[in-house]
Amino acid sequence: MSLNDGTVALNNLLQQKNQLTLLSWEESRSGPHHAPLWTSICKINGQEIARGTGAAKYLARDMAAKAAHEYLTQAAAGQ
Repeated sequence: MSLNDGTVALNNLLQQKNQLTLLSWEESRSGPHHAPLWTSICKINGQEIARGTGAAKYLARDMAAKAAHEYLTQAAAGQ
């Protein structure tokens, strides 16, 4: 299992739908320099879909990507 499975899954899903260009990220760091807390916001077409936090930027992004993938998959199943 890779550390960026969520990011890969989200990219693959959006690529299948020809919507990868709609994906954007907003990331910020807080906390002390020796123990940062990253927050990553996943946006599709400028709209926030999910967010994640982690001790490293890639962990926060992957957490947000997993949540976005789950949201988009459930939304597609509900249609």
